[in-house]
Amino acid sequence: MKKVINYKWRNRIEEITDSDHRIGTDILLIEDVDALRANSVMKDRPYKIDMTFTVIIDKGEVLFKIGVRQYHLKAPAVMIMMTGQVFELIWYSDDLMGRAIVMSNLFVDTLFAGADSRLTHRLYSSMIDRQIKNLETDQNIFSQYYQLLLNIVQSPNSEFKIEAARHLTLSMFYGYSYIEHNITTPNHVTSRQDDIYRSFLNVVEKNFGKHRDVAFYADTLCLSPKHLSQVVKVVSGKTAANIIEDYVITEVKALLLNTTMTIQQISDTLNFPSQSVFGKYFKRIMGMSPNEYRNK
Repeated sequence: MKKVINYKWRNRIEEITDSDHRIGTDILLIEDVDALRANSVMKDRPYKIDMTFTVIIDKGEVLFKIGVRQYHLKAPAVMIMMTGQVFELIWYSDDLMGRAIVMSNLFVDTLFAGADSRLTHRLYSSMIDRQIKNLETDQNIFSQYYQLLLNIVQSPNSEFKIEAARHLTLSMFYGYSYIEHNITTPNHVTSRQDDIYRSFLNVVEKNFGKHRDVAFYADTLCLSPKHLSQVVKVVSGKTAANIIEDYVITEVKALLLNTTMTIQQISDTLNFPSQSVFGKYFKRIMGMSPNEYRNK
């Protein structure tokens, strides 16, 4: 069997960033998003992200997926990828140019220490619900954030460097949330169906590793399975069961391609009753066994 390397961004910090563009392994600045392509290995393969990324697209366009959601971004734009999400690069233009701010789990966790829990929840919900933003007139705001953060990282005074970076980054996230609110609130009234669909996706993202039945999600949202399925079908064109399957299969593909976990371990991780049931589930959707996909 072909050995699959357990690919992690943290292991590439030394390789893709100079010492004057990072603070230890907590925060690093990448001047050219070409470094994020992982020498083209990343394309057409799903990767489970182990750090948080804010990517500013300055030029060109890119097509990618976060989980099962597909996005097409044209510059100027910004995107946020959160730890634990599965990212898949599908296509990018030859003139793609951009910068990235990469943050460790520890750094992100301490951003909200001592903050009002209601504000923290609203901020996180805003970022996870709107992970991409076409900047239009707001491009300079994020460019300025990046430059200020670079000035902090390169400052010879190291005593309060990480604290200054933390406060500036939190300000950037609040700015991201504020701009998004101002853009969408006056011009778009979210329908009840949109609310249900977005809530459904949020619950699936948190629970697909343990629950694959529509009834669980309907019960969580205080809806009947029939009503939930109807709403999801109207909004997305897919059934609720299909979307749950998309999340599960995307996760499985990431684990098969980017880790050395055995099939049994993956089956256990995703709460399948047995490796046999897991194998049949995967083959029904993908048309091949997990081992065949890994070796493909």
